[in-house]
Amino acid sequence: MSNRDRAAALREAPELPEKIEDWQRQIKVERTLNDLVEDIHRILVNESKEYRAYLRAVYDQHAIEGSLAADNVFACMLIRKKAKEIGSTEVGDEKVGIINLALGVVLRRYHASRKQRRNMLGGEVVPSDNDE
Repeated sequence: MSNRDRAAALREAPELPEKIEDWQRQIKVERTLNDLVEDIHRILVNESKEYRAYLRAVYDQHAIEGSLAADNVFACMLIRKKAKEIGSTEVGDEKVGIINLALGVVLRRYHASRKQRRNMLGGEVVPSDNDE
């Protein structure tokens, strides 16, 4: 192959696969449980009023079950149920307590944790008196 042919070949980009199934992620780290829970969270936010309701409260007295912790358990049970429905065994076979930890990470990624939202005023985070 001549230098001219090599130069022409270098300028031509390879074709992209037409189907997502043919794409290969080139990362060294596999997706974490947090990432998998985020996928299911995104599905449930779109399709489940019940799920969104369990995440809404920022104080115990506003929680559906009268406790933020209890509402978290119910939200995580919905995540686990949906994971089983869509065949995500990594999440579907996980304990609710572990899913709860991952859900906390996911909500913080969106600045939507209960604590973050409790400390917001007009969409802006307001520092609390006790550094929470």
